[in-house]
Amino acid sequence: MKKKYKNILVYSGGEAIGDALYKLNFIQNLRYNFPNSKIIWLAGQGKTEYSYTLKPLIYKLIDEVIDNIRLGANPVREIIKSSPIKEEYDVIIDTQTVLLTTLVLKKIKHKVFISASAKWMFSDLKPNDFSIKRSSLNDRLNTFIKLINNNEIKYYKNDIKLEEKYAKLSNTLLPKGKTYIGIAPGAGDKTKIWPLKKFIKLAQIQVDKHRTPVFFLGPDEKNLLEIIKKDVPQAIFPEWTDHATKSGLKGPILVIALAKKIDVAIANDSGTGHMFAAAKTKLISLFSKHNSIKYAPNAKELVIIDSKNWGGVDPNLIPIEEVDKSINKLL
Repeated sequence: MKKKYKNILVYSGGEAIGDALYKLNFIQNLRYNFPNSKIIWLAGQGKTEYSYTLKPLIYKLIDEVIDNIRLGANPVREIIKSSPIKEEYDVIIDTQTVLLTTLVLKKIKHKVFISASAKWMFSDLKPNDFSIKRSSLNDRLNTFIKLINNNEIKYYKNDIKLEEKYAKLSNTLLPKGKTYIGIAPGAGDKTKIWPLKKFIKLAQIQVDKHRTPVFFLGPDEKNLLEIIKKDVPQAIFPEWTDHATKSGLKGPILVIALAKKIDVAIANDSGTGHMFAAAKTKLISLFSKHNSIKYAPNAKELVIIDSKNWGGVDPNLIPIEEVDKSINKLL
């Protein structure tokens, strides 16, 4: 018999844009499996993008977002105090694994508590296989759903829904009739960036093959605009056109809308990569320092190219030829 829960509290430390987009698949699955439960997202150690840039994407998936209560931020102090949250929850899902934070969270009134901390020691329900070393973060999150759902899970497979104004703008900025190759050369962590000269060379190769390079540049990469235009005059920059800036539409949701028009995208291990994945775009993800098994984007079609296959964590080790070959394969 399918279990029914009045409310489900999910705890996380907080979400920057990449983390928030990565976890979107888990949230979709949680809502899909428990359509009648009230789902509350508690970001206890910092702000979450679910309250800001991604609010239009999750308002039908999450009923309430709490990110104004510092819970688990200073667990040594909090462990001796009563919980600031007085409500009782049918289920609490602890998505992090810091032991003291788990103990602070467990003080909230609950019926079922789920946590992987200390090899599931404090969890009311436990998986048969405790090992998580070889699993992706996405698989680990979906394990929580299985545990509270009689070891079953239905996967949400529909495309992400965007407001019509974003779809209209993306149709204008990237009209049909061309083969678009999306390129995102940036990343928050600069040590994960494939060299710009390689991105430029890759774009030039695409032009030679009668494909149109579409560069996605965030505010921090605005200085790259003129450099790339000079070396790849055929490239387009949809977010930086007058039409886009005058529309007032910007940020991750516009990137997702534009990515839906892209034939193949290439990105570093970055937030923009997760935006491409959310759009169900065919994606080539360039990994270096991080574990690609754990952090691979939830793309519909994904090729991971990892510098560690060429002997190290320097992204420069990744050959241009390997990326170009993967573009051809996905096309």
